[in-house]
Amino acid sequence: MKKLTITFLLLTLFAFEIADIRSIYTIPMQANALCASDYDLDGDMDIIINHGYNFQTGWGGTYLLKNNTYGHFSFLDSIFDNTGEWNINSDTVLSKTYPDVIYHSFDSIVILTTDGTNYTKHRYYVGPKVNEFDLGDVDGNGHLDVVFSSNNYHYWGVIYNQGEHSFSLPEYFELDYAPTDIACKDLNDNGRADIVKTGANTHIYFSSESGFEVQQLPHNAGHANISDLDNDGDNDIITFSDAYAAIFVHVYENLGNNVFDTVNNFTIYEGSSDFFVTDFNNDSLPDALFLSHDFNDKSLLLWYNEGNFQFGHQKVINLEHHGETRRFMHCADMDGNGYTDILITRQVFDTAYAPSYLEILFNDGHGNFVENPLSSVEIPNSKSKIQKLICFPNPFTDKTTIEFTLDQEYMVNLSIYNLKGEPIKTLTNSSSQKGTYTHTWDGTDQFGKEVSSGVYIISLVAGRQKQRCRIVYAK
Repeated sequence: MKKLTITFLLLTLFAFEIADIRSIYTIPMQANALCASDYDLDGDMDIIINHGYNFQTGWGGTYLLKNNTYGHFSFLDSIFDNTGEWNINSDTVLSKTYPDVIYHSFDSIVILTTDGTNYTKHRYYVGPKVNEFDLGDVDGNGHLDVVFSSNNYHYWGVIYNQGEHSFSLPEYFELDYAPTDIACKDLNDNGRADIVKTGANTHIYFSSESGFEVQQLPHNAGHANISDLDNDGDNDIITFSDAYAAIFVHVYENLGNNVFDTVNNFTIYEGSSDFFVTDFNNDSLPDALFLSHDFNDKSLLLWYNEGNFQFGHQKVINLEHHGETRRFMHCADMDGNGYTDILITRQVFDTAYAPSYLEILFNDGHGNFVENPLSSVEIPNSKSKIQKLICFPNPFTDKTTIEFTLDQEYMVNLSIYNLKGEPIKTLTNSSSQKGTYTHTWDGTDQFGKEVSSGVYIISLVAGRQKQRCRIVYAK
């Protein structure tokens, strides 16, 4: 296999920390969208950034930062491409081991696979002027499909993953408006991912064996997210309009039988260009973080989910302006302390003005986002330690046993995560005495649903110590 890595000396000079602040890194020009996944399968979250081509550096493409444990990052690799769109994802689309990198380029979806050393690019034609895409198992065959949309040409479509690195020809659906966003996740528990489209209208496309059933929601929107907002086991919908002044947020409850009801509306007067929905305070309720258009004040607006679809207790998180023209964000636990952190890229085009920046805001679990990682690195030869975390059998098809030994009493959290750092299931979260413990995992999530085949992370936190191991579920 030919190695596609193209690493320039110029690029390696970009990945360094500023002063003693461990959360700000300089990166190549024209930084666009970013995501996080355990790209090297070592148990912690790495960072993947998409960059537009810059004539001053002569480079554009995918930029990888390795997590050297507990939220300290260094340059891993760079893969050249002459495009850098505003969307990037990482998941096991083609591979069932290392996560792939997925982005769109002009009229194609590009999937970058790795065996841990070499990279291979796979391009799949989808259609002209694609602006947005998402992943989901639309046809229920156990493989992630790609859904996409074109704002310019007023359509959305899907390519179906047939396995063995093969996709179907694109299936298109014309729209009478310009779509602005697309989200893909199962809304009715039938094993098929459904699609939410936003724009002048907001539509749900429910996937079934006979095709798509279309339902219109009452409010237009610029962006959509599908998430279990009330933690009842089914997915709800939250949308907001894209505007520089005020934005209008709409929350829809899943009532079952493909019925959704508007249960909350609220207004954010600072305007927003993007949002991320995830649990920031570990109360099992997804919160909503909005990326404000105001670069100088109220840069990030975090609305906590207070239950019953009510969002309040807004927290303002200010960011320093470094001369960027646009910001992109992603959220994941980067330092391994169990709380979701915030990652921001700053898009700068001119090397004479300023470099681009990556900034990480680490969540301390008490409503604060700070500049340095919060996990303690275990001191070698420490008197107090966790004996090796063992998972067997590995791979497994039915159930696996997880074993560990404590030398004293600890508060213990044993949880399962996917390669994107998203929580799947908590096996225990309680005080445990000195001794050896075993737990089993049967390949189901917190609601008892069977997860898809692939690689998962077993995370053990005992006091201020942490160990992780990866395990393969092959159903």
